[in-house]
Amino acid sequence: MSSIAARLLLAVALLAAGCAERGFVTIDPTAAKVGAIEPILVATSRTASEGAEIFGPERSKVLGFARFEVSVPPDRAPGTLSFPQSLPGDPRTDFLTVDASRIRDERAFLAQVDADLALRPRGERRLFVFVHGFNTNFAEGIYRQAQMLHDFGTPALGVHYAWPSAADARLYLYDRDSAFFARDGLERLLRLLGDSDAERIVLVGHSMGAQVTLEALRQMALVGAPRFFDKLAAVALLSPDVDVDLFRSEVAPLATIDIPWFIFVSSHDRALRAASFLRGRQARLGSIVDPVALAGLDVTVIDMSDVTGGDALNHSVVASSPVMISLVQGLARYGTTILQEDRANVGLAATTANVVQSVTEVVVSPLAAGVAP
Repeated sequence: MSSIAARLLLAVALLAAGCAERGFVTIDPTAAKVGAIEPILVATSRTASEGAEIFGPERSKVLGFARFEVSVPPDRAPGTLSFPQSLPGDPRTDFLTVDASRIRDERAFLAQVDADLALRPRGERRLFVFVHGFNTNFAEGIYRQAQMLHDFGTPALGVHYAWPSAADARLYLYDRDSAFFARDGLERLLRLLGDSDAERIVLVGHSMGAQVTLEALRQMALVGAPRFFDKLAAVALLSPDVDVDLFRSEVAPLATIDIPWFIFVSSHDRALRAASFLRGRQARLGSIVDPVALAGLDVTVIDMSDVTGGDALNHSVVASSPVMISLVQGLARYGTTILQEDRANVGLAATTANVVQSVTEVVVSPLAAGVAP
């Protein structure tokens, strides 16, 4: 067996070890009486599907748009996603969709963004844009964003960019190519949001979605996108599946733009370990252990290596670990003083103070309360 084939088999084995039952969209209007409703506006470079996925893994050159109202169930542990074991599902324990509607075109989508923002008072019209990661189907992406918005207590309108992941651990290379394919669609979405009534925009990319995010931002910096960059409050990369040298190259055109960058990393990320095997043991940005690798870059690194309670692969720790959720909530309420003072009142583990490197007040911004205007 060739070394390439051996690496591929080992990587797939690592990824498959963390796979759980796949998510799907279940529409139940009655769930509105039970769960907490999180509206999610969607732009996607996936093709439309007639099945429970709504949008499938195939690539579309034309952006599609939709709006979902997701019911976050009350009876679950923070950080968890739960899908129905049987239909129609239980709104007390399962993530369900109260309402789903397609949006005709870009103009209608922008009008819907502004209509949802108008429901919020001035000074709080913020957008939380989320770009999902590798091996993620459409339902898993929007439900993960709803879970994050709810668990973090984020007072922002959720906008989801769904790029065409195959949602199959064996198809890493398909997802990698899709990440590059999807950059133009994300750029178009971000330019639209720059024209919206949003006051501030936080952009979050997870896993391979960080590559999509970087590609789009680089293109926009080279061509120019002042309306968007004037509103961009922060960029957070969660467990980014990005080559470290490539990251340096991607952010170079953005150096003159004042953007706070936050990179959440873990040396125990098994998914990134598999990605490193597939790429000839090239270290991934999300698993760096030596901050010298990012020397000279104005970024904040949050090391989650000692955090427990996340997903099986330690690849969605920010969203799934109760410790990280408590950290974000605590920072939002009390600022960075919680890292030195008694942490019992915000439910943080005793090791939390060692989790954050070079933390500042604005670390709250990407995941909790947005950046104050």
